Amino acid sequence: MTSPTALERRVAGSLRRHSFSPGTGLVVGASGGPDSTAILRCLHRLRGEFSLNLHVAHLNHDFRGAEADHDAAFVQHLADGLGLPCSIDKQDPIAYQRERGISSFEQAAREMRYTFLASVALSIGADAIALGHTSNDQSETVLIHMLRGSGLHGLRGMAEVAEWPWPEPRPGPLLFRPLLGSSKEDTIAYCRSLGQTYREDSGNYMWRFTRNKVRHDLLPRLARDYNPRVKEALERLSRVASAQVDYIEEELEARWDQIAEETDGGVSLHAFALASIHPALQREALRKAFVSVTGDSRSMGENHVEAILSLLHRGRGGRSINLPRDVRVVLQGGRLQFSVAASPPVLPRLFGEHPLRLPSEPGEVFDAVVGEWRLRMEILQSGQSKDEGFADSGDFTARLDRDAMGATATIRSRLAGDRFQPIGMAGSKKLQDFFTDAKVPREQRDSIPLLVTDRGIVWVVGHRIADWARTREDAPSVSVSMKPSEGSSRVATQPEG
Repeated sequence: MTSPTALERRVAGSLRRHSFSPGTGLVVGASGGPDSTAILRCLHRLRGEFSLNLHVAHLNHDFRGAEADHDAAFVQHLADGLGLPCSIDKQDPIAYQRERGISSFEQAAREMRYTFLASVALSIGADAIALGHTSNDQSETVLIHMLRGSGLHGLRGMAEVAEWPWPEPRPGPLLFRPLLGSSKEDTIAYCRSLGQTYREDSGNYMWRFTRNKVRHDLLPRLARDYNPRVKEALERLSRVASAQVDYIEEELEARWDQIAEETDGGVSLHAFALASIHPALQREALRKAFVSVTGDSRSMGENHVEAILSLLHRGRGGRSINLPRDVRVVLQGGRLQFSVAASPPVLPRLFGEHPLRLPSEPGEVFDAVVGEWRLRMEILQSGQSKDEGFADSGDFTARLDRDAMGATATIRSRLAGDRFQPIGMAGSKKLQDFFTDAKVPREQRDSIPLLVTDRGIVWVVGHRIADWARTREDAPSVSVSMKPSEGSSRVATQPEG
């Protein structure tokens, strides 16, 4: 266990090692626990020597009720007592997790916290964010990554200074962790030596969190039954893995231009050149390509690397695999091509039902606004192609059998129980199943307009028409186009006639 002055010397050494210049702005992430309280007090005592501009930031994870509110009040009181500015916010990690489709609550809470810290740092122009991670956190992180089958990148754990990881914005402030060489026992002793109180987070004992199971069960069991110095062994593994990753990254950087071509649309790796380098460099090249098209390495695991290597070594062109975050890897023309699928268009919601009277005479045109969509219908004259007279063609234009549709129709969004007979299909199916089979994103389904008559759904706008509404030779047809209007929210009105 170190003395108080020894802890401060370690932090001072870290500041010098990474050349934090006078006037450096640091946001100090403060939870109220002993680790973050220790780093805050330590940096405050060193701020004169290093001319640091400190700003305290605390995010209230709104799932522990009054306890979380007391933590926030504690941090505010601590910052006030030190004469430091303080930013405090309250957010709901469960809502954050649901909105972004993140499976892990722990991951969602961490992303939410980092997003908050980045926003504070950017708002005040800070250079880095100081976090109170200790050697205890490092050993836990490495062990968790081992359990998940991580490669060298996961085994190196956390770095003392690191570039901003995720989420956006990028580039962000640096992450500064000067306590990685100190233990939790050191931070508790430091606080006590200053007569400084701190908070205990009950969330650190909730058994549903993986880190808590590792901290309170697995690590103690390993120390008791296998290696009493397992924590030090994991920290040593982290240092060795970090050195090896640094070397591999340097070697790959020297060869990158020979094996890769970066474009606005993605990254292309020369398959032969890639296959000829050492397997360790191959793996790093695949990670680098993924990072190039996504911005970071989140969600890319060793299983994904193995899948791409299998694709490469089979050498069969035209094959592809899909990776997380909409990344597609295709082996084509002797190249491994990494690209991100285009995001689906954001469609305006269509509320209510909008009745329409269909045109009946050749050349007759209706042009109307339906909610925030613009609708155009025209009876085509004999021999007229579907695109003649239409500026808008493609997925949002359909040609339909006029007689099959009847005199009136309705534009609306989907309803429970809707069924649809896609063109080419003998029978109908649930609209929900059609959306699933067509891989329509869930977030789009309520926004897709439907053209409906008494016979059922005529057209799923942007996707498919009904089989019974397909045009017939020498029969009148109606061309219908629909596209989002420019800022209009008016309800459709049609001319009489």
